[in-house]
Amino acid sequence: MDTLGINIDNFNLKPEFFNHQSTLHGIDHTYRVMCHVLKIGSFLQYPKETRLAFFAAFIHDMARKHDGKCSEHGKWSADEKLPEFVPLFKENGLVENEIPELYDAVAFHSVPQDLPHDHPHYITSAILKDADALDRIRIHRFDLKLKYLRFDESKALVKFAREFYYNTRNAGFTTFREYFDYLCTKS
Repeated sequence: MDTLGINIDNFNLKPEFFNHQSTLHGIDHTYRVMCHVLKIGSFLQYPKETRLAFFAAFIHDMARKHDGKCSEHGKWSADEKLPEFVPLFKENGLVENEIPELYDAVAFHSVPQDLPHDHPHYITSAILKDADALDRIRIHRFDLKLKYLRFDESKALVKFAREFYYNTRNAGFTTFREYFDYLCTKS
């Protein structure tokens, strides 16, 4: 699987990165969302947008204050965590003029509405939203609703997302590399 110039070994999460310690929205969920971004992006063939959605996935839930329904945590993560991790993202290909697109993807991932389809940041935002939605299978097998996925390519990954979750949830993985290597065996 193409890593888009991203050194995936630089993207290991630590509990202290998260404002709210959570098994529902914490490290394992984030790693799966990062993998889903790469998987969706490999089908869509939007390398820049996929790279930005990958960075967005890394921080998307870090500023959560609780595990309940919350439309504000995306903006909190964009405001608080994006500046902290911009140097890491720049080491992995982010350029200065892409920061607003990355910001929008993180900020909008937690709100019900999408950016307009003609918005220049729509693709990046939609990739992250679909990747995050694919991991809703962890909540309940009926929690993932196909009608809310934006891309046909994402809809085709629902079975994969279910298997990915069930095969990794108790695997004892501690690094993103382990999730990524598992993803590569299933691609």
